[in-house]
Amino acid sequence: MRSTPLLVQAIKSMKKQLVHEIELYPFETFETLLAHEVNRSRRFGTPLTLMHLAVETNSSGSDDIQHAAEVFAINALNVHLRELDIPCKKGNEFLVLMPSTDQQGGRTVCTRLEKLFLTEAQIYDKVSFKLLVYLGMATLPGDRSLTSKKLMDNASQALNHARKNKLENNTVLFSEIE
Repeated sequence: MRSTPLLVQAIKSMKKQLVHEIELYPFETFETLLAHEVNRSRRFGTPLTLMHLAVETNSSGSDDIQHAAEVFAINALNVHLRELDIPCKKGNEFLVLMPSTDQQGGRTVCTRLEKLFLTEAQIYDKVSFKLLVYLGMATLPGDRSLTSKKLMDNASQALNHARKNKLENNTVLFSEIE
């Protein structure tokens, strides 16, 4: 069977959608899992880390380049996170909940992702662009007084601090900006 150009275009479009949605939790499900993991962490005294990241490009106005950057980020998260980790996409940003991960472990994951975004993104899918990755991270403190909403707020504040200070490809810990 010979493929027509319209069929080829439809298949490419389907592949884009499939790659874009693979293994990411919907935000509503993520919120439920976050609340559960915060409660579990409190009960058993295990660490919990939330990473908030934004991927932007140096090319303004191109939806294709931004889409390619997001697909790259999704694929990077899918390949480099543990099965235990819970990634989701919220708007044009990503949240990753890392159960049983303390601040040092979260920093290690973020450092690995920083290096990946610096080296490989510029040649992804034959599209040339520079990724600007802003990473914010918050951990559940030892006193276990933090709620799931406060944990998300802390990670968002760390991300916003990274953006505001143009700290691309550097992780900002919430505990360091207080």
